[in-house]
Amino acid sequence: MAFLDVHHLWFDYGTGPVLQDVCLTAEPGMVSGLLGPNASGKTTLFKCMNGILHPRSGYVSLSGRPVAGMPRKILARIMAVVPQQTGAIFSFTARDMVVMAKAPGLAMWQRPSKSDFAGAEQALADLGAKALARRMYNSLSGGEKQIVLLARAMFQSPSILLLDEPTAHLDFKNQHLMLDMVRTVTKEKGLTTIITLHDPNLASRYCDDIVMLKQGRVCGSGPVRDVFCEDTLESVYGIQVMVTGDTPGGCLVIPRSNATGDVMF
Repeated sequence: MAFLDVHHLWFDYGTGPVLQDVCLTAEPGMVSGLLGPNASGKTTLFKCMNGILHPRSGYVSLSGRPVAGMPRKILARIMAVVPQQTGAIFSFTARDMVVMAKAPGLAMWQRPSKSDFAGAEQALADLGAKALARRMYNSLSGGEKQIVLLARAMFQSPSILLLDEPTAHLDFKNQHLMLDMVRTVTKEKGLTTIITLHDPNLASRYCDDIVMLKQGRVCGSGPVRDVFCEDTLESVYGIQVMVTGDTPGGCLVIPRSNATGDVMF
């Protein structure tokens, strides 16, 4: 399995730095959470990790091998990305959406095999979603679509799994079902998983390590109980909070009743 390392990463879009000297390490079998307010650089960092964006300086490596210059087909076999949500222009079944993960391994004009389609159905079954296989993807609920996208990612047999706010459009129940699935497959398959989240309480419950970003800089990293102190959280989010450590799933972050501040977009 692969380690993912970010080495002193700087990035800008030409209007000022978006990421500033970002360093982090994500290890196999661990769920690493990436937290921060809007416009803190989380999505930009994700795009640098999977080679879509190229940093001004610094680099990202997979088990010591730089991502920059790595062929996209090779990278796609190592790293799977689960976006917030994906729409399909054409009418595809959930099984079709999953089997698309085989594209990087196919030659030009080569079609997926019967075993590929059977494997796609098994990937859905492994996540308890076998009944979705023949349903049209665009007719599914937000939670069902996210399960299909996770199944597609797992069908790639990746070493590294990147999830960009997978709970953004999900209700309370499906947020926990999704993250429980992510944590389970990470542990069972020894994946290196990095997930961006907005809710510190979800991160506390499901992540092993946390990296907190503010204005493109890392302002806290390490195990959840070490990073989730009131001073750090208040600095990052700009509101007063209380942190309790006596809950079964980890610590609990509660805004104080007199919390004030500007809206962060």
